Amino acid sequence: MRLRPPAFTLAHRASFAARIRAFTLLELLIVVGLIGVLVGGVSLALGDSSGRSLATAQQQLASLVGQARANAAIGQTETRLLFYGNPPPVGDATRFLRQVQLVRAVTPGSATTTWEPIGPALTLPRGIYLVPPTTAGFIAAGVVWPTNPVPRSTLNTRINYTLVSGNAPLIPIFGSSYWIEFLPNGSLRSDAALLAGQPYPKLAIATAALSATNSPLFNNPGAVRGLIIRPATGAVTYVNEAASF
Repeated sequence: MRLRPPAFTLAHRASFAARIRAFTLLELLIVVGLIGVLVGGVSLALGDSSGRSLATAQQQLASLVGQARANAAIGQTETRLLFYGNPPPVGDATRFLRQVQLVRAVTPGSATTTWEPIGPALTLPRGIYLVPPTTAGFIAAGVVWPTNPVPRSTLNTRINYTLVSGNAPLIPIFGSSYWIEFLPNGSLRSDAALLAGQPYPKLAIATAALSATNSPLFNNPGAVRGLIIRPATGAVTYVNEAASF
């Protein structure tokens, strides 16, 4: 004899299936919500990465300025910060406006001073570049760079540097570089050519993307930081927005 399933069994199955479908939908909604939270968190992290890199570069430059001043005063010799300024394609695109080298004069006070490095060269974080004294040709298309004041670095004209170690030239040569100099009394050499009408020397850094020729193009006037250097003491003031330059 064939037994028929109780009527409640079919209803129970339908209800159970509905609960499974409802639970699956709830799971789906939870997963979608979690994905949204994770994506938002990643977006915030990526959006803030340039800010962290700028802050890191700013601190690195402030430390180098302090080291240059201290080495000049303690060693009673001139020191310089060299900012690699040989543009591509002739120069090294990975170093251009990113590499900084601290050097000291081998013969203090000499008009034809040779320079030796103090420690290894520093390279700014990826995507962060020193804003050169002239910004023409370095602004991305469609970007309106501030004009009053202009966030830019006040640096001495580029010189081609061959550094030495133990009076022997270092190979390869460091190359064409902008520079600033600290004197044996710890002050910053700041003549009219360096200041270019500005009250204080400045170092400006900003985010940039590479052009087709590997030159940096500054792409965000809101992502600018830097330092103002007091010539008499070498003390630095942090600048965290373009309007403060």
